[in-house]
Amino acid sequence: MSANSPRQLPRLDVVIANNFGHLPMFIGAEKGYFRQHGVDARFKVVDTGTDMVNALHNGEAQIGDMSTTTYLKAVHAGESFLIIGLIMNDATRDNADDPLAIVTRKGRGIEAGKVTDLKGKRIGLARGQTSDEYFKMVLRRAKMKYGDLSIENIWSQFGLAPALAEGKVDAVVTWEPYVSQVLTQVPDSYLVIRGGQHMSYVMVAVAHGPTVETKPALIKSIAAGLAQSSHFTRNKPDEAVEIFAKWVPGTDVEVGKKGIRNIRFDPRMSPNVLRAFENAEDEILMNTLPGAPRLDVPNLFRPQFMAEVEKAHPEYFKDLPALKR
Repeated sequence: MSANSPRQLPRLDVVIANNFGHLPMFIGAEKGYFRQHGVDARFKVVDTGTDMVNALHNGEAQIGDMSTTTYLKAVHAGESFLIIGLIMNDATRDNADDPLAIVTRKGRGIEAGKVTDLKGKRIGLARGQTSDEYFKMVLRRAKMKYGDLSIENIWSQFGLAPALAEGKVDAVVTWEPYVSQVLTQVPDSYLVIRGGQHMSYVMVAVAHGPTVETKPALIKSIAAGLAQSSHFTRNKPDEAVEIFAKWVPGTDVEVGKKGIRNIRFDPRMSPNVLRAFENAEDEILMNTLPGAPRLDVPNLFRPQFMAEVEKAHPEYFKDLPALKR
């Protein structure tokens, strides 16, 4: 290799999903932050949490991103994934669900803020995804039953706005930026509720257990790149959306710039995050895997990597609120 050749860096393959919950990872790839911290991170973009789990399981990637519930269900199924950082996250709360919302439109008989008006209505959402889990929690708090409504399974989030606009459903449940997309594209649409502190909608950065054990320096490099990327996303959200659109064709940039205002990107682990994961495990054992043995949730975290990054690079964290220890 000549003196002018780019430095050969150790490589890790990373699988990420094409939604805003993973946005800082796209920033790190575009801006070269992972390379800056000593790792050649090669990215594969997929559509669903199932795709991410499969890529890690099949050895196509050593690092991945996924939602809390997707992660916990994968570990229940025997996967040896460990959490090395947080992506979409608010470390100050254990119930940060602002990216999620229920949207209706004028004339459907549903008042803003009145969840009980949804009884007997047709609701569009993606079954089995986070929006579905969130909706069940909203109904439970309102003392309503899932069976009190008619659920239309709309897998593609791009199908929600047309379904509501054409009267095929009375309301939709989704996450950002699709909440903002529905509000922008459907005439006379409005929020029934946004969030409501029902759950913590978190995206985690995970690594194969063997990779964590054998390549800790590279895991720290991934954590450092994530921290720097998250700092950029928080401070330059409009540019972050424009970068995301380069990686994910079809992104409505103006809608994205509205939606990102309802998302937090804090890579830190905290007692609040741990409580959020314990609560998510409660939901899984109640709704999805009744009778399954409870996971040792704290043992799934490897907080030392992000803690070392915060000590070495306080500039990536200075804009974040202090955490109660």
